[in-house]
Amino acid sequence: MGSGTIPFSRGVNFSAWFEARTVQGIQFTKYVEQDFAHVKSLGADVIRLPVAMHNYTFGAPDYTMDSSLLKFLDSAVDWAEKYQLYIIIDNHSFHPVEPTDPHIDKILLKVWAQIAERYNNRGDYVLYEVLNEPHGISDQRWGEIQRMAIETIRQIDSRHTIIVGGTDYNSIGKLASIPEYSEQNLVYTFHFYDPHLFTHQGATWGSPSLASLKGIPFPADGRQIPAIPDDLKGTWVEKSLKNYEHDAAVQALCASLDKAAAFSKSRNVPVFCGEFGVFMIQSPPDDRVKWYETVTGMLNQRNIAWASWDYFGGFGIHKTIRDKNFNTDLNIDIVRALGFTPPMSKLVS
Repeated sequence: MGSGTIPFSRGVNFSAWFEARTVQGIQFTKYVEQDFAHVKSLGADVIRLPVAMHNYTFGAPDYTMDSSLLKFLDSAVDWAEKYQLYIIIDNHSFHPVEPTDPHIDKILLKVWAQIAERYNNRGDYVLYEVLNEPHGISDQRWGEIQRMAIETIRQIDSRHTIIVGGTDYNSIGKLASIPEYSEQNLVYTFHFYDPHLFTHQGATWGSPSLASLKGIPFPADGRQIPAIPDDLKGTWVEKSLKNYEHDAAVQALCASLDKAAAFSKSRNVPVFCGEFGVFMIQSPPDDRVKWYETVTGMLNQRNIAWASWDYFGGFGIHKTIRDKNFNTDLNIDIVRALGFTPPMSKLVS
């Protein structure tokens, strides 16, 4: 597969569905068939499906996956195929703060062998993503583990596309550190949340928590930058806030995405932005819309396929985190900013 040959162009993440700590904790009806139909109606052609695979095994040494999880997953794949949506089965077994285990291959390879066996005979709508956002692990070690995962999948499934990524949370800066694998049918992924203080203001995860941060504007362009909250003084946030006007400039975002495009061209491989978005809780609503317009435009200009984070949730395309009514709660401004087509009922009203 060469540069620019990804069969899909734009979509969303179906987050917080298969990310429960146990199979019993999965709220299977969080997404139903109608959600796949709705996403298709917006003009999306891909769904990235985060699955905390490592939570759903019976442990060492075989790490046999729970059959209930696989049955649930079958339904999601069935619905994607029915609506002709590509579906990325993303191994979302990660912790936002705890480093990736340098021995994660012990479970990673066993799990991927089972997934490949399960979906080997499915159509081309299915893709595999090795691991979401590896971090705190050396580039060399992660490169070795990812190579083993590719080889494990290929021993069983020679056909389906595999998505690979770099360390530092799939950052653009680490694309070039991914080894030049001999396998050709790969897509190289990165995530994009620049500037972090804007996209993650109000976020309670991460270190330190940004719960007290709010009112950060986008773009900066001489606008008032809020004073740093007391609880964030002396942390990396303080320096980042001082540099914010530079980091939030459109030119800075362009320069970053140019690196992804340059990597794609230099390696002659396709790249995919698997996540990007803005946490809705404390970001200025109009600025949030502007960010989506800006970043989506930049990705499209560079012919980079993408999936926004997320559909329902704190970064979602609905007005609130909790309400999931497609007809009444869809955030039309965000939908339009992403270049999706709002439902006709919304355009008429």
